[in-house]
Amino acid sequence: MKEPAPECDQLKTEHHGAAGRLEVQPSAWVHARVRSMPRLLTQAPHWVREAFGHDWAPVEALSAQAHLLPAQLWDYMLSCAGGFAVICLGESYYLPGPTVVRGQPLHNIAFVSVEDLAQGNDRPLHVVGHLIDHYLGSGGDPDGPWLSDGGGATPAWQQAARRLPGLFRLDYAVDEVARANIRDYFAQSLAVYCRDRQRLSVADPQICRWLRGTLFEERFWQ
Repeated sequence: MKEPAPECDQLKTEHHGAAGRLEVQPSAWVHARVRSMPRLLTQAPHWVREAFGHDWAPVEALSAQAHLLPAQLWDYMLSCAGGFAVICLGESYYLPGPTVVRGQPLHNIAFVSVEDLAQGNDRPLHVVGHLIDHYLGSGGDPDGPWLSDGGGATPAWQQAARRLPGLFRLDYAVDEVARANIRDYFAQSLAVYCRDRQRLSVADPQICRWLRGTLFEERFWQ
């Protein structure tokens, strides 16, 4: 049976910003949608346990990275069904569709490695970038296009998505991860934009301007 498409409220969300509306902070998404696998730190390598002083610390580390992304994005993500992050052992990866975590049925999950969080590398935001790509493309529809596939949850996002294939073909990707394919191009560019904008601006100024004019432009969300 086909998994029903998650339903999102209209992308034009309400928030307190320049327009004086109610703003949803990234911490609200973290509280609602972030989970940790059981006995995470107990089973983690010693150096990871040394990096995190208490069980909640990995969630705090992911929350700090989520705060690098705009509040309007998290407002939209919370208006959609599904779209979780689960902190785990092993590699970071994005898993579209339904699965069960700790006995709870969830769908569309960014599995974030606690090792990546301890190292403070790009991977957590990269896999969250795949989640964002999927939801901006089709609201997380398991059979729907991602933004980088040419999708778009609104006409404005559809128009913005038309530029991505051309930017990818220019081959100015910030690193080998971004060069792998267009989905990795979007996710890695977003991660580097959040963590080291100058590095992205030097390597790939056009995707840097694209991100600044879309995800990080408040008027784009209105």
